[in-house]
Formats: sequence, C-alpha cells, structure tokens
Amino acid sequence: MHRSGTSCLAGCLEDLGLTLGPVNTRAPHNLKGNRENPRFWPVHDAVLARVGAAWDRPPTEPVAWTAGEIAALRAVVDEDYADLPRPWGFKDPRATLLLDGWFEVFPDLRLVASIRHPAAVAGSLKARNRFETDRSLAIWAGYNQALLGWRDRIPFPVIDYDDPAYEGRVRSVAEDFGLDAAAPMPFRSQELNHQPPEGEVPVDARALWDRLRALTT
Repeated sequence: MHRSGTSCLAGCLEDLGLTLGPVNTRAPHNLKGNRENPRFWPVHDAVLARVGAAWDRPPTEPVAWTAGEIAALRAVVDEDYADLPRPWGFKDPRATLLLDGWFEVFPDLRLVASIRHPAAVAGSLKARNRFETDRSLAIWAGYNQALLGWRDRIPFPVIDYDDPAYEGRVRSVAEDFGLDAAAPMPFRSQELNHQPPEGEVPVDARALWDRLRALTT
C-alpha cells in the first residue's frame, strides 16, 4: 500500500545490492525518492483504468492483463533492465493490485511486502493528498486484502515498517535474495517517518491489521 514504507524497503534493499534501475531519487513527499521507475506508472494505470479502477480505487477482483498490456510491460523491462546487473527489482504499490500480469512475464517473480499501521497510512495520505480518513482506510484495505490474497497462494516475507527489528528483517530478506546482507544500509532514517503509529487501530481496520501483523512473526 502507498505510504506504507515501500520506498524505505526498496531503498534498503538497494543499499544491500538490489538493482532498481532508473528510479526516482527525490520527490516532495519522499526526501530520498520513492525508488520507482516512472515508466511503470502509465503501464499500471492503463490496466487499472481499463477495469474502472485507479491507484486510489483498487479493484476488488484480480485483474487479467491483455496481450497489449503485457507487451507494454515487457517493453519497459527490455529497455530499462536488460543490461543491468542481476538481481534487479522494482517497486510500485500499484503492482500489488496487478501481479497477475507480472507473474505472466516473470513466473519466478519473488515478492516482499511492507505493511504499516493503518492510522499512520491514513495520516500520511491526509498530509499528501488531503484524503479523509475513511477514504484512506478503504484504499489501505483494498491493497492489503490483495496482499493477503497473494500471501495465501505463495510464501513471501511481510515486514512491518515500524517493527523494532526492522533492520534485521530486511537483512534476512536480502540474504535470502542473494544480496550482501552485511553491507551498510543508510537509506532508513527517522527523518523519513513523519507519521508514527500512534493511537488505536480503527475498528473497521482491526481484523485486517491483525491478519497482516500475524504474517510478520
């Protein structure tokens, strides 16, 4: 989900040797950049728009990609990643809703998820997008229900952005991915966390949050 520490996770894995390619390294709401390749955005947005969805209106069902959409994805990958060192990875929260297409292109795709306290996500979306809390929590739920759907199908690590053992969890993932788990990891810093997880989990989000948290142990 957006505003859930995905930039931090991607940046930390990049510190440890994951190639991210031509990514955004600075943005108004991400001092170190969102670590996303902007060329994936229109690909993902077009698929979402075709089914009447958008990044802030997540679909409620899995989305099958058309042949043309698959070709558009392959074109970005071929042009931007073919000559880069392996392993390479990408980050775009929209992909959480669209993994069917990614697995069609990369059957051996490996995943790692970042989750965050729903109240902190809602606070961050209010600061960035002026969204009301109910709207933000609905978006948060849509993304994380999609995450759980995939987690029920295949195993992958889930990391809580505010976990006191965050660094160790990331290094464990890096080791499993064949990265340099002992390398310095300067990307993560408290200055990036503007919305600490304060207060109770909203009632409507509590059951989903408990399920997500159970995956981080």
